[in-house]
Amino acid sequence: MPRTEIDQNIKNFLRTLPSEEIYFEAIRDIMKDLIKEYVREKITQDKELKAEIVQVLKDFISAKIKEYDSLAKMARVTAKIGVKIAPESLKEEAIGDFMDVFQKELEEIIKRTM
Repeated sequence: MPRTEIDQNIKNFLRTLPSEEIYFEAIRDIMKDLIKEYVREKITQDKELKAEIVQVLKDFISAKIKEYDSLAKMARVTAKIGVKIAPESLKEEAIGDFMDVFQKELEEIIKRTM
């Protein structure tokens, strides 16, 4: 085999190897996992801290539910205002439009909470 063919085969082989970026990414992922493991261990060892985290999560979820409830109430009031100010000839159509819009909005809110 001539030297140029060997050189070309080596170059082709080296091109098929993954770039060093993939190795850096793998190391970052491993470091993240180790850090998560370390943090979990420290939280598990401290019952008071764990209870505090649980309470914070409960408060956060409760606040999110209240936020979505408030958004739903605002939507309902907005719809009432829209229907009140709509001309009689458009009220039926306005009610249908509001129902469509708010149904989509409520579906999005529910999807975000899951």
